[in-house]
Amino acid sequence: MPRPDEELPLSSVKPVDEDVRQELADHIARRTDELIAQGWNAGDARAEATRVFGDMRGVADECRDITARARKSRRRAEWIDGISNDIRFAFRLLRRSPTFAAVAIATLALGVGANTAIFSLINGVLLRPLPFNHGEQLVDAMELHKTTYAYLSYTNFQDLRARNRSFQQLAQYGAGQATVLGLNQPIRATGANVTADFFPMMRVKPELGRLTTPSDHAFGAAPVAVVSDRFWREYLGANPDLASIRLRSDLTYQVVGVLPPGFVFPDESDIWVPLELQQQATSRTAHNWATLGRLRDGVSVEQARQDFNTILTQIGETAGTDFDAVGSRLTPLHTVLAGGARTPLLLLLGASGLLLLIACTNLASTLLARGTARQGELAVRTAIGAGRSRVVRQVFTESLVISVLGCGIGLALAEGLLRLMTIVAPPDLKVMESAHLDPTVLGFTALVAVSTAVLFGFLPALRMSDIDTGQLMRGSRGGSARRGKVWSTLVAVEVALAVVLLIGSTLLLRSFANVMHVDLGFDPTHVVTAAIDLPESNYPDVTQAIAFHDRALTLVRAIPGVDAAGVTNDLPAITPYPIGGIEVEGKPRIVPDRPYTGIAVYRLASTGFFSAMRIPIVRGRDFTEGDVPSSQLVAIVNQEMAAKEWPGQDPIGKRFRVAGMDSDKEQPWAMVIGVAHNVPGGSLTSAPNETYYFSYRQLPFRSRWLTAVVRSAEAPAIVEAQLRKVFAQADPNAPVQFSTMSHALTDAVATRRFMALLLTLFAVVALLLAGIGIYGVVAYSVAQRTREIGIRIALGATPRRVGLMVQGSAMSIVLAGIGVGVAGAYAATRLLQSLLYGVTPTDPVAFGGVIAILIITAVAASWAPARRGTQVDPITAIRAE
Repeated sequence: MPRPDEELPLSSVKPVDEDVRQELADHIARRTDELIAQGWNAGDARAEATRVFGDMRGVADECRDITARARKSRRRAEWIDGISNDIRFAFRLLRRSPTFAAVAIATLALGVGANTAIFSLINGVLLRPLPFNHGEQLVDAMELHKTTYAYLSYTNFQDLRARNRSFQQLAQYGAGQATVLGLNQPIRATGANVTADFFPMMRVKPELGRLTTPSDHAFGAAPVAVVSDRFWREYLGANPDLASIRLRSDLTYQVVGVLPPGFVFPDESDIWVPLELQQQATSRTAHNWATLGRLRDGVSVEQARQDFNTILTQIGETAGTDFDAVGSRLTPLHTVLAGGARTPLLLLLGASGLLLLIACTNLASTLLARGTARQGELAVRTAIGAGRSRVVRQVFTESLVISVLGCGIGLALAEGLLRLMTIVAPPDLKVMESAHLDPTVLGFTALVAVSTAVLFGFLPALRMSDIDTGQLMRGSRGGSARRGKVWSTLVAVEVALAVVLLIGSTLLLRSFANVMHVDLGFDPTHVVTAAIDLPESNYPDVTQAIAFHDRALTLVRAIPGVDAAGVTNDLPAITPYPIGGIEVEGKPRIVPDRPYTGIAVYRLASTGFFSAMRIPIVRGRDFTEGDVPSSQLVAIVNQEMAAKEWPGQDPIGKRFRVAGMDSDKEQPWAMVIGVAHNVPGGSLTSAPNETYYFSYRQLPFRSRWLTAVVRSAEAPAIVEAQLRKVFAQADPNAPVQFSTMSHALTDAVATRRFMALLLTLFAVVALLLAGIGIYGVVAYSVAQRTREIGIRIALGATPRRVGLMVQGSAMSIVLAGIGVGVAGAYAATRLLQSLLYGVTPTDPVAFGGVIAILIITAVAASWAPARRGTQVDPITAIRAE
């Protein structure tokens, strides 16, 4: 307890402590005087007054806290009041310059909207977890074969499942289109064949009924099926009596369960049936099914891969020659599902990021220009006591207001862009379904708002606050020269970023043009395609399927206007193709005990197929009606196979046979009767593979799943209507999926076209912003050099010379930006390599074209302000100064 005359320990906040000490001392003194007046002596009176007062330290502390809180509250109120004033002032400035405000906010909204829309795609595809319980534990497994990867054979899968120590469950599956009967009408639906552990591994529970049980997954078991919620509602009328529902396809299935809404894995499936109902190939080289596993808790992907490799090595030691795996690859399912979209999406995000940087650079340069006009106002503020930090805060608040408004509008623009992209994007681009403006995306946009405010607002705020009021009052413009250099640098950066974006989009456009003009080797115009899946339950014998196609082709060829018609198992340049081993007579086997000398693409065709597709038979003959099962097995090979298997020889009459395709039995020798022109493989950009064609009558294994191709000069809609009648006449229970070859090829490049379209849009906006920036810097330069220009004109300079001088200054900035941009593009376009076709990342046409476009844009953008410079009146300019 301190004595009344003792100094209170309040030295940390001296002004407050002094007030408190004086107040307490005054209180004690008054009480002491009262006691003395009542007859107390001075010492006793002061002691009594102090005693009665109580804990002076506690009272002092309480007084100090109250004062500190009051001061803090006052400072907070002042700070909020200051921010409110700054915000109101920023809005007043924007109202005074509506054109500037509109352009600035629109520029920022464009950049933010593009970034938000692209990020929402990335968030939905790459960042959002899988919609499965603990989906991070799901891993895709494949075998490594020398340099390629392949699915596991069913036999290897069984051994892996029995021996593994890394997975909780392992399952195989496959999905594809199938004809489904037993409903009101035949339909085509996506069905999946899955092994017994599939549903336990996916941790899914039925919404209605039950899932398949181990007893359902056996060859010869009663066929059962589980359907999706959407299939149950759309095609089964949400009938709860599952016991009454039968579906027919290859077998007749009893529906036993309905999965919860949203579960459609794999490949948007609607029907799941036990894979084991089919007799599986026993060969360890029959790589037919995808494999998925759920890791045990605490086991990493790399540990599982090592375990997997150990098991494969053990299998290889005992499997003999019927084994070709040399390793494995395990990949998280999330990565597999996002795989194809990862590079394009990251590329789009990079492009939209560049666009945002260009927008910010443009705004920064514009704000610097406005700073010139506000020098007087800021000087007055400084002169009456505003510190530099206060000026920076005011100017930065203006940038923040623009940023918030731009991001708000950009958010609405992003929603519009997503809807537009959904319309423009190809229907099979599933990533569009995952794009939504959820809280993560909103958080990203908020971060962008703050970041852009810093990017385009902080530098101008610092520059504008650097004011020498004395120099300004003397009329000096020393700061303007520095500001002009900063502005020129910003414009050069803007041009450099635009060069990178323009070159990238030009490369993709040239690549897309090359794809559209690729030599197909066939004529897709006037060709209608009709995919047919004949259910095994109705066509248990493939000879019945052959009879159907024969009957249908006869009817199709009789349609007026049909020039040619045929069938094939896979359309060139569109659908994936089966590939397998071949043994060419007289060539050494790759492995002595293995019956193959190479690999080639396996295709089936009928008479009329090559005519309908206009694939030239460059040597030999086409298939004829005489090529039947009882005659010599014949084949047509493509030019690639002829050149590689029989170089320098006539391939006609040569023999080869397939190994390991469609049958474990040894195939007979096939004689080559013709050589067809090369056609692309599974995509437009696929290089021609070695390919052979068999008549579907002689090797009918795949004859239930063929596609008819019909050439007719009639409109596709008319042809389709006629074909629909013909196929219904051939079999009313065989649903047909129609398209045109041209439309299918257009769809095949839809993703590439979508990418090129978006990047071109970004590049055009970047070019426009760069042009605005160049215009601004030249106009600023003319305004700053008015006196100089007036003197030059007074001394005899011609308008043409003045114009060249002004535009020359602008072009030096532009050329510097182009130089930096070209160097940046040279490094950045390497990232595009995997997306390019027929063009290199350093394509001189793209680089040269973009440089020319930027120079033309710079000349055009600087022409008007340069022309104003030539019209300066020298007398007026000199007097004004």
